[in-house]
Amino acid sequence: MKNSIYSTAAGMLTTSEMLNVAANNLANVNTNGYKADIAFEQTLKFLAEGPYPGKDQPILGGTTVNTSYGIIKQTGRNLDVAFEGPGFLAVQGLNNQEMYTRNGSLNLNTQKELVTGDGYYVLDKFNRKITIFGEKLELTPAGDVFVDGNYFTSMKIVDIPNRDNLEKVGSNFFTVKDKTKAPTLMENPQIQVGALERSNVDLLAGLGTVTHVERTFELQKTAADIILRLLRRSISDIPRPV
Repeated sequence: MKNSIYSTAAGMLTTSEMLNVAANNLANVNTNGYKADIAFEQTLKFLAEGPYPGKDQPILGGTTVNTSYGIIKQTGRNLDVAFEGPGFLAVQGLNNQEMYTRNGSLNLNTQKELVTGDGYYVLDKFNRKITIFGEKLELTPAGDVFVDGNYFTSMKIVDIPNRDNLEKVGSNFFTVKDKTKAPTLMENPQIQVGALERSNVDLLAGLGTVTHVERTFELQKTAADIILRLLRRSISDIPRPV
């Protein structure tokens, strides 16, 4: 009986964590360039206790990233870029750490520096911030930056062939887990200017996942309530000493 309540509680915790992952995906269904998280389970082996055999208990092992491409939508905005196929924009992120994103909604800040929607500096191929000295900024399908009709620099666009090496930072940025396997600079990226890549979250599938996980949690909660009632009854039925 004691093992049953432990097992049920562990199952409820795992289900709750999986629900958080699914809900976060749905919350980012309209976040440009967002890549959905996929929760996966692993099995924890409980050792035998007394005459009772050990058992396997599934727990949340972690999450991996669904790196499939999202649909490209046209915006007509000259500072929006979307990748046709592989590619990440390199940016200067938290604590000057280099991070990567596929959200190509870019802006010029008050210092005329090219930044992401979160304010992170877009890097050029020499790992420098891109500061514009001029009036007219133009981005090209090759990732080049032109100012007032003249070539200025090129954005740093990389590929990370080993997707298992990606580690999420927040909702829409990545770093690499193994720093010895640096991203490769792309010489000929394929970019659409005036377009953005949408989130790759499947809304209907995501809603189905949330519904399924919620029902699983309710069943586990019902099972836990039954076990607790049985435990209370077994305790109350213990004969009292005369």
